[in-house]
Amino acid sequence: MDGYQFTAEIFKSVVSLAWPAAFVAAVWLFREKFTELMPLLKLKYKDLDVSFRLDQAEKDAEKLPPAQAENPPTLEETSRFEKLARISPRAAILEMRSDMEEALRMPYELADRENAYKNASLQVMIRVLRKHNYIDQATAGVLDDLRAIGNRAAHLSATDAFTFDDAMRFRSLVERVKIQFPKAPEEVSPTP
Repeated sequence: MDGYQFTAEIFKSVVSLAWPAAFVAAVWLFREKFTELMPLLKLKYKDLDVSFRLDQAEKDAEKLPPAQAENPPTLEETSRFEKLARISPRAAILEMRSDMEEALRMPYELADRENAYKNASLQVMIRVLRKHNYIDQATAGVLDDLRAIGNRAAHLSATDAFTFDDAMRFRSLVERVKIQFPKAPEEVSPTP
C-alpha cells in the first residue's frame, strides 16, 4: 500500500464517521430543546402506549399526601365526563385543565395579593404558589406536568391522538391535585 492508498483509506474512514458525528453534534447542540420535547413525546407500538408526561405526573402524584375529597364528583358529573372522554378525549382534557385553573385562581390571588392579576397563566400561578410556599415541590411538579399536557391538548393539531385512558388518567391526577388546595380564604396559609 503506497501513501496515496493509505491517505484514501483514512479519508474514507473519516467520511464514514461523518453522519454519526453530525448526529451526535446535533443532539449536543439542541440538547436543551430535546429535554423540553421529551416529555411531550408519545410513542405507540402495538399495545404499548407511552406518554411520558402522564407517567411522570403519576409518579410525582405518589409523593403527595393522601387526602379525602370533601365533595367528590357526583355520578352525573362522572358519567358526563366519561361520555365526553369517549367522544373527544382532547376536549375532556381541556375541560379538566380549565377546572384545575379555576381551583388555582383563589389560592394564587391570596398568595400574592399585591401583584396578582386576573389573567395570569397557569404557569405563573404555579410559580407564585410555589414561591410563597403555598404548594410543595411535588405538587408543583404534578401541576407543571398537567399544565404541559393541557397545553399540548390545546395547541397541537387535531391529529395528536389522546385516548380515553389518557383523559381518565388526566382527570384522576387533576382531582388528586385539586384536593391539595384550600376552598376558603381562611384555609390559605403557606406550607412549612
